[in-house]
Amino acid sequence: MRPLDKGKCPTDKQGKNKVVIDYKSWRLDLIKRIGYYCAYCNMPLSASIQVEHVVAKIPIPGNAAGGKLDWENMLLACGPCNTVKSNQPVSPHTHYLPEEHNTLLIFDIAAHFKHNDTAIVKPAPGLLKAQQTKAEATIKLLGLDKIDRRQKVVDIRWQRRRDAMISVRACRELFLQATHSSTYDPTATARYIAEIAKTTGFFLLWFKAFADQPSVMEKLLDHCIIPGTAQNCFDKTNGFALLPRNPNNLVDPF
Repeated sequence: MRPLDKGKCPTDKQGKNKVVIDYKSWRLDLIKRIGYYCAYCNMPLSASIQVEHVVAKIPIPGNAAGGKLDWENMLLACGPCNTVKSNQPVSPHTHYLPEEHNTLLIFDIAAHFKHNDTAIVKPAPGLLKAQQTKAEATIKLLGLDKIDRRQKVVDIRWQRRRDAMISVRACRELFLQATHSSTYDPTATARYIAEIAKTTGFFLLWFKAFADQPSVMEKLLDHCIIPGTAQNCFDKTNGFALLPRNPNNLVDPF
């Protein structure tokens, strides 16, 4: 999960905030702002792009009206994330959300300890107990640790995540080799890596793998290549080090 900033509500031809009566009408605007990725697992999406209500669209306890059609309540999701999340209650107080937190500080992706051909999302090391509980609740909310080995498999996120992990490792190795070449072009190489990341998705892997390479980080954050990543989650004056998104929250600044 990468931190997102989809910007202010799109406007109509009169310059007024766009209003929709069908949540699917936000689809193109969302693709333009955050790219064709699931906002939660970051898997690239194709013909099955779903518009997702952060707060469920049907009434839930404590929210009799259900989630609104407002721009602020809309994201893109893959089928598995949207299905598992369903109409469960969601809040930034109980879950880590891509538009509310710097999720790169909270989650990791790792090969499953029993199945090396799979990769699941887990809480990052070093979290406080309450933060780990919140991270685990988010993983459960979206099923980011699920492994579907049924013959009639539906959820392939764990496979795609593992493929992305292999691609990231290969790019890291090739990058290090390129830096020792007499023809090494830092800008061109960084852009090439970002373009591969654009087609691969699962951006947490890319940001973690190249955290020590400012030239690559700059291109990964280039909205002309990969739109929608929250810029305020990175310290551009300090090698793009990760920053908490809620620094005034002393209990949970992430």
